[in-house]
Amino acid sequence: MKVTAIEHMPHNPGMYRVSIDNKPLGYLTADDVLSLSLTRGSEISTAGYAQLVSRIKYAAFYTSALRHADRRLRSQAEVKSYLRSRGCDLQTATSIIKELTRLGIIDESKLAEAYVHDSEILKPLSRKMLALKLKQKQIDPELINSTIVASGYDDAQALDKLISLRRGRYGGNRARFFRYLLRQGFSYPEIEKRIGRPPSNFGRFK
Repeated sequence: MKVTAIEHMPHNPGMYRVSIDNKPLGYLTADDVLSLSLTRGSEISTAGYAQLVSRIKYAAFYTSALRHADRRLRSQAEVKSYLRSRGCDLQTATSIIKELTRLGIIDESKLAEAYVHDSEILKPLSRKMLALKLKQKQIDPELINSTIVASGYDDAQALDKLISLRRGRYGGNRARFFRYLLRQGFSYPEIEKRIGRPPSNFGRFK
């Protein structure tokens, strides 16, 4: 087998398409090309071919994960789930996540901070619900707690803002509005203090 082409891809900076016996095999980074000592016209052994295929596979998953994580902040678990859904084996996924974390592309601390900040602005949640949402991303509970505490997140302010934002959507149906606020993790007494006791048809919350 012979390396017949190593082509730089203008639409994919930093990546090179490698062809073996005039057939495109896949893409490699510049570092991969150097580490594998690939040059146009060089012969490649069966073992070398297997190593090349492995590196191309890794590069494809890495590039995919990089794009996925670059669209918005994501947790390690989210990137792992994405890679596994695309057929990436666990060992390769773990290696890629470790590298993206080292580079700061995956940063769960920044993700937690951004999630708390966005919650305050876009859709206020209770601290309880905020912590639950972050736990679903499998972020360390201690990091979640320290981030929420450091932000000075205030349940009372969040509840007041949410009531202001959503009251009109329920058209005066206090029972439905009450249930909605409970689902966001706010306490019954705090909700009652602001919008009053729910009507008698509220079910178990009479």
